[in-house]
Amino acid sequence: MDIGLPKPLDELGRIEGGAITNFYGAAGTGKTNLCLLACLECIRKGGKPVFIDTEGGFSLERVKQLVPNYKETLDKITLLEPKSFEEQGKIIRSLQEKEFDMIVLDSAVALYRLEYADPMKEAIEPNRELSKQLSVLSNTAREKKMPVIITSHVFRSWETQKNEIVGGDSVRYWSKVIVFLERTGRTSERKATIIKHRWVPEGKSVKFVIVQEGIKPASGFKLF
Repeated sequence: MDIGLPKPLDELGRIEGGAITNFYGAAGTGKTNLCLLACLECIRKGGKPVFIDTEGGFSLERVKQLVPNYKETLDKITLLEPKSFEEQGKIIRSLQEKEFDMIVLDSAVALYRLEYADPMKEAIEPNRELSKQLSVLSNTAREKKMPVIITSHVFRSWETQKNEIVGGDSVRYWSKVIVFLERTGRTSERKATIIKHRWVPEGKSVKFVIVQEGIKPASGFKLF
């Protein structure tokens, strides 16, 4: 199953089955909104999504805004809320034996960052576990031919002066599609840019506005 997102995000390609798609960016750039819209599209196509919420981003009020029959929609979403990085790993591994049509992990790195920040632990330990979790998600996506969406945080590298993905090489390697989300400076307007894709040119971007009903093209919408 492939999942489409509303205009203008559809210009950046569909969320493909069999691969991990990664939306990354700073807080408030629209990552969770896109995850919710993907879940709704999965349900519309008759599928059953799993939403793994690691930082309390899943909003009932937002679901009510997006769909009038929200109670029926909620019944079709399996919401899982791990409280530790270890629990996150157990949930991800358990999904290999269950029947779902899409997995959303929002965020893949929130609980990982708590582990990484612990001065009593070696950094290599959470990094290895993060890579294992993403490997399991990638294998699950390919075996079940379903889309997997993860979200990631961003940090500003002092060395490169660029926005880098929290989780580094592991997240970049296992994500077959990477989309960077950022604010434009205009109210509610966001910009989505392809960083990595299997067939869409890198650097391709669109601007969109977050509205009560979901998203819509920004005024004077232009494909760059």
